[in-house]
Amino acid sequence: MNKIEQAVAAMEEIKMMPGDNGNLMDKMWRGGKGELFILKYLSSKDSAVTPSEISDAMRASTARISAALGTLEKKRQIHREIDLANRRNILVTITEEGRERSRSEMLRMREQMAKIFAEMGEQDAAEFVRLLKRFFEITNRVFDNKSPRE
Repeated sequence: MNKIEQAVAAMEEIKMMPGDNGNLMDKMWRGGKGELFILKYLSSKDSAVTPSEISDAMRASTARISAALGTLEKKRQIHREIDLANRRNILVTITEEGRERSRSEMLRMREQMAKIFAEMGEQDAAEFVRLLKRFFEITNRVFDNKSPRE
């Protein structure tokens, strides 16, 4: 694996690190009125989720999520149904069309990242990733030690 591929893999690793550091990368998925973020989120789940779970994960209003879910349902990328265990809840699942869109967008983003790193050059790309990891490690530590009033 060359340094560019290592840099791309490291960026994916950074995305999976716990804490708030993932939010910067997730902003790339919030285009399309949140559709890609929702599809990515649903792809990562093994079971149906409620719109409020998506709202919490996306840090967006339930109205915004509801509108995005409506659009995704029209595109046949998600399915919504009433929760039979609690009829007040709606359950959301991703369809195969939604999974395919999520996969293709992830591939597109990965290819774009590889192009950016290639243009940066191996040394700069490796240094960028090293510094970015350090930045997020420090950011998480600073935010974890925040006082109750902040």
